[in-house]
Amino acid sequence: MAFVGCGKRDLTDFRFQVLHVQFEIEASFSKEKLRIRYAITSNFLPTALEHDHCPESSSSTTLAKLKDSLMCDYNQFLRPVKDHRSVTSVKFRLLLKYFQYNDFSHMLSVDSWFNIFWNDEHLVWNPDTFEGIKSVHFIPGVDIWAPDISIYNRHDQSTDPKAISGETTCTVNYHGNVLCVPPLHFDTLCVPNLQKYPYDVQKCVVTFGSWVHQGEEINLTTLSPVVDLEGLAPNGEWEIIQVEPVYHRGNYSCCPNSTYPSVEFLFNLRRIKHSHFISSILPLIVCILITITSMAMSPLNKDRFLLACLSVMGHILHVQNLFYTMPTTGEIPPTVLTITRDSTLLAGFSIIFTVILKSLMENKAESPGWIAVTASVLIASRPGQLIFLHDNSLKGAAASQKQEDGDTIVSNNITSNSATTDWRIIAKFLDVLLFISYLLVYVILILSF
Repeated sequence: MAFVGCGKRDLTDFRFQVLHVQFEIEASFSKEKLRIRYAITSNFLPTALEHDHCPESSSSTTLAKLKDSLMCDYNQFLRPVKDHRSVTSVKFRLLLKYFQYNDFSHMLSVDSWFNIFWNDEHLVWNPDTFEGIKSVHFIPGVDIWAPDISIYNRHDQSTDPKAISGETTCTVNYHGNVLCVPPLHFDTLCVPNLQKYPYDVQKCVVTFGSWVHQGEEINLTTLSPVVDLEGLAPNGEWEIIQVEPVYHRGNYSCCPNSTYPSVEFLFNLRRIKHSHFISSILPLIVCILITITSMAMSPLNKDRFLLACLSVMGHILHVQNLFYTMPTTGEIPPTVLTITRDSTLLAGFSIIFTVILKSLMENKAESPGWIAVTASVLIASRPGQLIFLHDNSLKGAAASQKQEDGDTIVSNNITSNSATTDWRIIAKFLDVLLFISYLLVYVILILSF
């Protein structure tokens, strides 16, 4: 053996040398591992962490290369700002094309072009780098981010409330300004106020706002004019008087540190009244004139009863026509319907009054003393003298006297032996009072309308 005869010192030195060699080998191996690890890290790690450089586009056209460059690392579900604390300004207006208001179903239907603008900070490029291309086209919500502007008071709340869908195309310029003009159809609730039908003006509200974003994220503003009526097709039933925008900041007690703004479009709609006047107002006027004419005739005239019956039939038919041709629901019932109701009642009472007055005039029974006294007082009064002055049927009871002072027009000399005359005087006086009352009631009804 090589170590035979060696001392302990030599053995210890030998062991020390072996350990030293082992340590150098392990250190060298560790350095090699560190070197290999550093080489791997230096070759691959910077490339994986570097997001600003996208792989070169393999497209053959410049426009395709531009789109590939813009869409590299683009997320259409995030607001288009580099700083999440920045606010995205969204401006919009309506280019109205056609509208229809159904006051039976309380629904306003609008067809328009929704003109909307915003800025996307991720869609900015240098036109000189891409052969002078200054604008490209993208599909909102599919290719790029789109604001979730929605209509809050839609008639059907089960459908998607967003005004911009993925079926349209937007234009983006090299500054990042996005312009979209999607066609927009919406149905909103609008309960009518029919008090002045058919001369009514309806006020319908359409509310726009973001569905999920706060006011600190999206700032809603309107362009001028807020509603463009230049391309509006005529409706035939309604006309737009004015459209007023009303901005609501959206402060609520539940969320003191956040706002939820919205913009209301107040549509003032005026009904085109010509056909409604013919179908609703004119028949009522005719029925009223027939009722007044019948009340002006003598109860003994058979034509009065016939006219009264004709007036009642006309009123009933007119009420049925109103229920078919005009809405009867709303905040306040139509005044024309109330007037028709009252006029129908007056026409019905005119038949009852005609029958009663005719019975009084034809009554031949002995009149009580208070009837005779009342008849004498009526004849002697100034209204009675004016009423009976031209009544030829009462000449035997009240003969005119020609006195110079002219205080008494009709004489009080009534034949006491004629009971029929007393009843006729009372009936005649009541008939005149009823006629005047009918005139006053109809004047009040017309003025209220």
